[in-house]
Amino acid sequence: MKKSAIKILKLLLLTALVYWIFKDIDLELLLQSLKHLNPWGVVLSFVAVFFSDLVISWRWYYLSHFRYSFISSLEANMLAFFLNIFAPAKLGDLSKIYYMKQKEGHHIAHSTSYFFIERLFDVLVLAAMILFSALFILPSQGGLVVALLLFGLFFSFGYLFYSPSFFRKLLFLLPFPKIRALAYKIYKIIRSNLTPKRLETLFFLTLAVWGSYYLNNFVFFLTATDFDLKLWQIFVASTLAFAVSAIPLTPGGICTFQAAFILTLGWYGIPKEEALSASLVLQILYILPATLYSLYLFATKDFLWRRDVSA
Repeated sequence: MKKSAIKILKLLLLTALVYWIFKDIDLELLLQSLKHLNPWGVVLSFVAVFFSDLVISWRWYYLSHFRYSFISSLEANMLAFFLNIFAPAKLGDLSKIYYMKQKEGHHIAHSTSYFFIERLFDVLVLAAMILFSALFILPSQGGLVVALLLFGLFFSFGYLFYSPSFFRKLLFLLPFPKIRALAYKIYKIIRSNLTPKRLETLFFLTLAVWGSYYLNNFVFFLTATDFDLKLWQIFVASTLAFAVSAIPLTPGGICTFQAAFILTLGWYGIPKEEALSASLVLQILYILPATLYSLYLFATKDFLWRRDVSA
């Protein structure tokens, strides 16, 4: 009953979102705005997206302690990016665990710990970017509130991961002993990875990952469109788009990504049709390199079709 209610609520929200996106849209203006995109800017944006794919693959390569080749890391990440088109909340990233098991025989517990470390650092940095973006939206007195929230965010992170007794108490919320044992094993692997030196390196690698994401959007809006936008405006619009795309409402953040850009670019005087066309092309650019690479992997890597995923 509860699951059915959640599905109905999601469907209603999605219907309302699609209605809001396409309400009063002039299709002729939408097509015209697509034609006005600079082809060379689109190509440059494609290159920027592929560069960001390389950066995030390097982070996974670092997390694995360089046990395997960078190509394996790149392939695992490209496959995950492709599957994220169909999975909400970027759950396609779980495919990296499967891929490393099938290709490299990597233990599932280790790959799972890397996944949680990635997700943890991404959430922390995205939360920081959301709070930082608020500085451009809130009145000046909001700066103190933002600073306090940032401090609380990182303090909570440190307390959780460097307080084993607290984490063990949380484990008792899990229903089955085997699941609790696996969770604690993953936690210990995570803690062993989060030595002060690796913590610092992972923090800067995650900043590089998110910096490359923002670079994609800066390149696209500054070279492919003729929007008169300042860098901070692109930053705010991008942050909102990244945040709402993580909401598990639609696969791949479809519609939520467009809605975020339509809303924020509308604040800065960009017509709805132009914002929609730009966000559609930008999202296609985000998934195109991974799609092409993944099709190659599916055609050449037979182990992707095997069912053996034993730990």
